[in-house]
Amino acid sequence: MEADEEVHFEGGSGDRITFLRKVTEIEDGVEVEKTYLFSFNLSGNKDDDLADRLSCVFTMVLLGAFAVYTAFLQFIIHKSPIDCWCPAEFTDSHVEYVQNYCWISYTYYVPPSEGLSQNDEVRRRHLIKYYPWIPVILLLMALMFKLPNVLWRLISNSSGINLGHLARLASDTKEMTWDERQQSIEHTSVYIERWLQLHRKKENAFKNTLCGKRSGNYLPAIYIFIKCLYCLNVIGQFFLLDAVLGQHFYLNLGVDFFGRRRSEINQLGLVEFPRVAMCDFKIRQLSNVQSWTVQCVLPFNMFFESFFFILWFWYAFVAMVTCGSLVLWLWRVFFPINKMLFIEKLLEINPDLRDKEMTKEKLRNKERFHKKKEFRRFVNEYLRQEGAFALRIVQRNSSDVYASDLTAKLWLRFINNFNDK
Repeated sequence: MEADEEVHFEGGSGDRITFLRKVTEIEDGVEVEKTYLFSFNLSGNKDDDLADRLSCVFTMVLLGAFAVYTAFLQFIIHKSPIDCWCPAEFTDSHVEYVQNYCWISYTYYVPPSEGLSQNDEVRRRHLIKYYPWIPVILLLMALMFKLPNVLWRLISNSSGINLGHLARLASDTKEMTWDERQQSIEHTSVYIERWLQLHRKKENAFKNTLCGKRSGNYLPAIYIFIKCLYCLNVIGQFFLLDAVLGQHFYLNLGVDFFGRRRSEINQLGLVEFPRVAMCDFKIRQLSNVQSWTVQCVLPFNMFFESFFFILWFWYAFVAMVTCGSLVLWLWRVFFPINKMLFIEKLLEINPDLRDKEMTKEKLRNKERFHKKKEFRRFVNEYLRQEGAFALRIVQRNSSDVYASDLTAKLWLRFINNFNDK
């Protein structure tokens, strides 16, 4: 069976990129054309926010793509990722040996203005340790950006509610008819109410204190912890790259690039990303050991320098957004008035409840939801912190209108089933 295949980019829709793969196969002498549609979701599982997706989706894809691209260049396109200037008496096999040896061992940089010292310690002040390991380093960094998201999925799913499923139900309503939308709201409200009822059942004192699973604070507390991991990860990777690329270099790269470090750049690049390096090796011939030093070209450092420079600014952007998101969620979770005002806003914009609960006379008297005893019980005893958190996830993945209708449905269920208890 022979096959020809053709892949086309079909475009993106929202947060999804779609590709079309057409394959022509010859089966029993007859051409058969088959079409495969596959897509890549850039939005994650929708149980987080944009700041989280900057780390666990966009940054992970960026690092992973460059790691694959670098490995492809190093091991497939180029015969050798390092080229060394060897003495004329070296045969082709000798040159190949030298280049393979210098590739797997450390090279070092010597400024053109300095002579080659005989002292090994002086020679190795600028060791280039990272050059053969860039694809591996980038893949490990990508996995580190994904790790908090994996941990969040594992812990949130063990809480009794699938926030990803809940958010998808909310997101899918954008393309539903009115009747389907109402059925979705009814289904989602029942789903949330059963989860809230389960978590109100008291088992023992330990599980109902602080951030236990039945405390009503479990999911928000875990989410704040995951947010802290995202912040620690992106900031920690600055220090990781600083250790890999050169002490006190990467932390100041973006700041110093437009200042004093511009004077350190020439046609051979930054000191930490030299285009030319030296390599020492020894050859044993019977009882004699000969020491050689050759000059080698590191062609990929031109790409590495540009990529890590861009990555510094991307990391700085992700760090600011992630830390800002952490502060915002701390404000939302640990200040009860924010929870009250959020739920109140969702109820007040619902037209049905506004007509029933908020007459013109009450509006003139400024009698608002949060001043009602029933409303405070609804927020503090029925929804609690976890219910409000789930509604925030729904709102961020659908719209204020859908979140308002869902909150109104939960409010009516509370009035009918819970308020008299």
